[in-house]
Amino acid sequence: MDAGITTISTSPVIFLGSMLFALLTVLLSCSKPGKMAAKVSPVEATKYTDAMQTKKKQRSTRGAKLHQMAFANLGRNKKKTVLVVVSLALSVTLFNALCAFVGGFSMEKYVSFMTCADFIVSTPDYFRYNPADEFITPEQIEEIAANTKSSLSGTGYAVRKPVYLWMTEDALRQDYARYESAEQLDSHMSRMEHRGDMVMGDTRIEALDNSLFDKLQVFDGDISPMLEPDNNAIAIAVSLDDYGNLLNPEYYPKVGDTITATYADDVKYIDSRTGELRTEDTPEEYFQAKLYGARDVEYTVCALVELPNSMSYRYGGIGYDAVLSVDTAQRDSGGAAIPMLYLFDTADEVDEAEAEQYLSKLTAGEFSPLMYESKATARSEFAQFRQMFLLIGGILCAIIGLVGLLNFFNAMMTGILSRRREFAVLQAVGMTNRQLKTMLIYEGLFYAMSSVAAAFILSLAVGPLAGKMLGSMFWFFEYRFTVLPVLLTIPVFLLLGWLIPCMMYDNAAKCSIVDQLRDAQ
Repeated sequence: MDAGITTISTSPVIFLGSMLFALLTVLLSCSKPGKMAAKVSPVEATKYTDAMQTKKKQRSTRGAKLHQMAFANLGRNKKKTVLVVVSLALSVTLFNALCAFVGGFSMEKYVSFMTCADFIVSTPDYFRYNPADEFITPEQIEEIAANTKSSLSGTGYAVRKPVYLWMTEDALRQDYARYESAEQLDSHMSRMEHRGDMVMGDTRIEALDNSLFDKLQVFDGDISPMLEPDNNAIAIAVSLDDYGNLLNPEYYPKVGDTITATYADDVKYIDSRTGELRTEDTPEEYFQAKLYGARDVEYTVCALVELPNSMSYRYGGIGYDAVLSVDTAQRDSGGAAIPMLYLFDTADEVDEAEAEQYLSKLTAGEFSPLMYESKATARSEFAQFRQMFLLIGGILCAIIGLVGLLNFFNAMMTGILSRRREFAVLQAVGMTNRQLKTMLIYEGLFYAMSSVAAAFILSLAVGPLAGKMLGSMFWFFEYRFTVLPVLLTIPVFLLLGWLIPCMMYDNAAKCSIVDQLRDAQ
């Protein structure tokens, strides 16, 4: 089958717009901090210690603990601490949401919606929705069946003869109301053939081999009467939304109703004013269908069913879609039911792989008379779709994570540089390099674990809400609550919380205490 084509635009306008947007964002974000920094004199700037005014605290007689000093240092500038923690937590929360989002994609739902069988074979005209007088031939079906192993197989047939189902005017008006104004609709209804309150509407009748009735989902009634010989049972195909809900049930006839189908040998449009064939000059409001060789057949509605799109005509229109058994369709249409598609399921993965290999060779070439769809191709499409979200979401997580990491790096760096005098004094009164380094590591670990805790809380709060929203957007999404990605980031954050302070302190501790005191003055 044809591979999906992805088009990527390389218009310079896109890149120019992105550059301008990025430039504007940077200018707006830097303008206010720049103005604030410009108001500070160089002398005042050298005395900056990154300390905020706080309430006076009571002295302790138990001595200072390194982890307590580290925790107290985080409170020097609460705004900066919150910014670092939030930026890191957002990246983790987004990563957790991405994992829950992609992990919630149900391949089973996607594949079952895209195709109802392991393999569906027909002509390119069928898969490309092109009208044709002939699709797959009985000889081609026999050849495919002889070279593949199937656990279930059958043929879907198109009725290639004008056929109409009589339906209520209210139901037909609902169809045309989507395309026509009220005035046009009234004019259209007046030109259609009526029988009391019934109107002759277009229809699409598909015939199925008895083996394929297992592919139908019955919403009301019973399809067993269609399997009986010489039956007059018909099933009406209903429209469902992406979540399997029946839309507008009042539109369809009831199970047990008698519905009339009119078969015709030919149909032509005449000018209702003259009774002659219409010409190019005939206004559309005077078009009227005239049937030749018309014959009525009465059917009993035995069921309302879902006909999978992958084994249907693959297009809709005005009027009902209906299903008949192939014997009934051939009898009533005068043999006008022609093979439209052949589908089959395989018993195991080995048979599926062999059939895939055979059909790929059979349909190879640009001018091959046949095409096919398979669950393998649907799985491949699903994997590509999932990979796209992983790529885009991963890039977004990486960007936000990089911003958070830079904030963390900047917080530690400015904290060390702005407290060089303080560190020198602490060392002068007896604090060892190892103790000072340990205190900074505690600060880094507090940042890391605070970010993980904030991400955990955000995931608990946002996860179910986001899952409900995504479930309404993607019909094949099943939300599964998880915080495993958050837990997996704990070792990474602990490593960063230990590594970054160590590297920065080792770089800053190259000067002696005297040099640090002199530089800080």
